[in-house]
Amino acid sequence: MSKSQLLSLSVQGLGVISDVTLDFSPGFTVITGETGAGKTLLVDALTLCAGGDSRTPRRGDELAVSAVFLLDDDREICLQRTVVNAQRLKASVDGSPTSSEALRVLGQEILSIHGQHDSLRLKNRTEVVATIDRFGGVDSSQLTDLRGELARLRADQIRFGGSDSERERQIDFARFQIDEIDRAAISSPTEIEESLERLQNLTAIQDQMVAIQRVADQLEAEDGIGEFVHSVSSLTSEGEVGVVRSQLLDAIRSIRAAVGALSSLTDPENVDPEEIDTLNRRVDTLRSLARKYGGDLSSVLSARQEAESVIHNLGNAAEAFNANEVRIREVEELERREAARISHLRHIAADRFTSDVNENLPRVALPNARIEIVTGGYDGGEMDIQFYPNPGSRGGPIQHIGSGGELSRVLLAVSLVVGESGRVTVFDEIDSGIGGNVAQSIGECLRDLSHEQQVIAVTHLASVAAQADHHFVVEKHVVDNTTRTTIRAVSGSERVTEIARMLSGDGAVTESRALAERLLQR
Repeated sequence: MSKSQLLSLSVQGLGVISDVTLDFSPGFTVITGETGAGKTLLVDALTLCAGGDSRTPRRGDELAVSAVFLLDDDREICLQRTVVNAQRLKASVDGSPTSSEALRVLGQEILSIHGQHDSLRLKNRTEVVATIDRFGGVDSSQLTDLRGELARLRADQIRFGGSDSERERQIDFARFQIDEIDRAAISSPTEIEESLERLQNLTAIQDQMVAIQRVADQLEAEDGIGEFVHSVSSLTSEGEVGVVRSQLLDAIRSIRAAVGALSSLTDPENVDPEEIDTLNRRVDTLRSLARKYGGDLSSVLSARQEAESVIHNLGNAAEAFNANEVRIREVEELERREAARISHLRHIAADRFTSDVNENLPRVALPNARIEIVTGGYDGGEMDIQFYPNPGSRGGPIQHIGSGGELSRVLLAVSLVVGESGRVTVFDEIDSGIGGNVAQSIGECLRDLSHEQQVIAVTHLASVAAQADHHFVVEKHVVDNTTRTTIRAVSGSERVTEIARMLSGDGAVTESRALAERLLQR
């Protein structure tokens, strides 16, 4: 039973596809149709749903593709990509927004797509190692755990200050920081702002001293307000005149009090040039310290606390460091032994895997080809697949030597040996460039693989299509100078007609239908 199964695929606005929804079933499904009808667009749609990119242009400003999968815990999950109003592609899972990278990681767990130009599973070293481990039953979890413990222990050594000399250096530096900050005697995290405000006030007063003095002198001038006060005082204090007289005298007293306060600001005790110089130097000192420790005085004070923590932690870290160092040596030895054990198992698994895949290569139309896995690294974790397409020919890394069709067929041979771990597996024109009995063999391989997992194949060969459990036909129509693609499931006589068309073209003859019926009788 597959761990994942594609239930449905909806496509809107992709290439010549306007709006289609397909329902899929377990087993082996083929997608057929004339060249250019849009078969590969369905593969592009699945690629988008799995977080990948598509080379197919959109029909317009809007695009929506979604794929619903059934997981092995009977839970359904919907992967979706949309474009609205010509904006960038947006990704979502079950309707909740996510990143295309997160969608890609999730998609890789449930879907494998192998096209003419994309068999990354054979090119990625990590995937090759995972395949060999799965095939050989190699469990490297203990090695992973030991390496994780080593990483934590080494991080602890850094936290413990490293060697004795390094620890002393860090303590000395922390003491230097504390001394430097303490010498500044910061009064508060806002001292810079407070000092600048005081400095601004003093500078403003200093700049206005002449004008302030002139105001005071004018107030006391004999021909100034004094005569005005005398005239107001001579007014009667009775009646309405008396009310106004009282208001004027109050106003004069307020003016004199305000001018007095203004004059007091110019008192040498209030405006000391030395204080201005002192404040300027203080602000420069605090700003320099703030720049050094993070931008403001709060960062400076936090740095002092951190320095105190360093002294406290490292002062008692020597014993922990030494105990940790002993454990590191122990784990390193355990890791070395486990890596050697895993390397041995991987070499054995790689040899068996190579032999089994090479036995299956003739079944996938590569009768003269062979592969070889080159294993390196002290844990056997550096693997490359070397491909030799013909006897006596020069081989090399499969991603450089193999054609798109060869890559896909090698992947099929690999899948027959080790499976895709329950992923839904899609093959795009894996049968390109082959025919006859070879095509029949490819179809049988795909059918055999579908017993372990859901398989979907885009094909142009009747021998392959006839092996499938389910069949979709892609058809292109031109109506009013507009191209439209439709996709429909076929069975019974309709499927016979499609297989016959694949055998002899649209002018299917009686012999082609008879052959189609024989191919379908399996």
